[in-house]
Amino acid sequence: MTRLLARLALAAAGGALGCRPAPQSGGGAPAPVGDFSVLVVVLDACRGDKVSSYGFPRETTPQLDALARDPDAVSFRRHYVQGTWTKPSTASLFTGLYVFQHKVLTDHQRGSGRGKRALFRTQILPASHHTLAERFREAGYFTFGVVKSQQLAREYGFDQGFDRYYLPREVKGDRARVDKALELVRGSPGRFLGYVHLTACHNPFPREERHAGYMERYGFAYDEAARAAAGVDFGDIEIKFAIREKRARTTPDDLRFLHLVYEAKMRQADETSLGPLLQGLRAAGRYDDTLILVSADHGEELLDHGGYHHGYALWEELAHVPLVVKYPKGRRPARLASRVDAFSQSIDVLPSLLTLAGLSEDPRLPGKPALSGSFHPFAFSEIKGGGWALLQGDYKLIEEEGRARLYDLKTDPGETRDLAPQQAARVEAMRAAAAELRRVVGEGAEAPSIETELDPEAQEALRSLGYIR
Repeated sequence: MTRLLARLALAAAGGALGCRPAPQSGGGAPAPVGDFSVLVVVLDACRGDKVSSYGFPRETTPQLDALARDPDAVSFRRHYVQGTWTKPSTASLFTGLYVFQHKVLTDHQRGSGRGKRALFRTQILPASHHTLAERFREAGYFTFGVVKSQQLAREYGFDQGFDRYYLPREVKGDRARVDKALELVRGSPGRFLGYVHLTACHNPFPREERHAGYMERYGFAYDEAARAAAGVDFGDIEIKFAIREKRARTTPDDLRFLHLVYEAKMRQADETSLGPLLQGLRAAGRYDDTLILVSADHGEELLDHGGYHHGYALWEELAHVPLVVKYPKGRRPARLASRVDAFSQSIDVLPSLLTLAGLSEDPRLPGKPALSGSFHPFAFSEIKGGGWALLQGDYKLIEEEGRARLYDLKTDPGETRDLAPQQAARVEAMRAAAAELRRVVGEGAEAPSIETELDPEAQEALRSLGYIR
């Protein structure tokens, strides 16, 4: 598989999948070391373009920025998820597979209303996949997961390989999840692999989840109460449906305020969740001997292109997310500078961790050990309904419902100017490369689905984040 993908990239060099060399700071690859632990932290809905150390002008993420300044840390600046909502993206992170391989993509609600019967049909992660947690548990690691999303419930297959796995009904709120994760770390005398998934930046944006100092510093004259009375309330999840159904009329000030409250929630999560988690690792004496990986499962569309929420589009604000990796003390690969501008993807995490920990590599995985300095010269993401995006160099092609849109991200990072009509040859070359990628990697079988009846607590967990009504 690795050789085939290498040929694919080389065959398309100068065309659809041309290679841009990775930045390096020296020679040599890291020696395999199996004597460290791994903590994967997912900040739900955290956009890459809103992270202050990634170039955002306001200070949204001081704790994440401090982690990135650690001498053993690397910031991967062009990191992309394979799906733009939690379930498919997490499935790719756990399995190291593209969405078109695992196909854990859809869900569907039947029945609605508080107190009424709610049936929820969803695709599940089948036991046939060999997950990140399973591989590390087989190598003797203690494995645990603490998650915020009902979408990652045990009955949907996401607990595979975890010795301990906690759902939102069992550990409520991000700070409680941080405390539970630290409790598990302190109780683990040996190596561990932990997965902590925090609500973080996910909509809605109620007042109590915004950083007050950030709002005070960057706020402007905006009558939030009056706008809520007019049907535009970003503190209520109902605004997602009002915007999608075109019942809400938004103004330029609404857009500006929406970005402000999103940033304030990001700052709050950085200060009250990520900061205590990192400090807790230091207090437990596990910071230096742990590889800490902080990323996101997707971003968030904030009316940038007219939409709100996530999962329905492939814009940069949804597919491009941060990735900061703090290696065990003294173990940062010599070939990596503190900042990497080559492409990395969620599917690269599993092969990277296997390589770094000296565990058995799996040649069937399509990802690269990017955390060791080996990269694909492209990135690929998908959404429901067959839409996909391919990135190569500075160009990004989005294909949805037979329509192709091409953007030059270097000159147009906001994806406002569609170049497809002027660059038909490039569009066709990138389309062909995407088809070849699918052919070489191979389409997976349709993921199984189950239908469950949600109890009131599960209903509320999904409703509060806009997954059901």
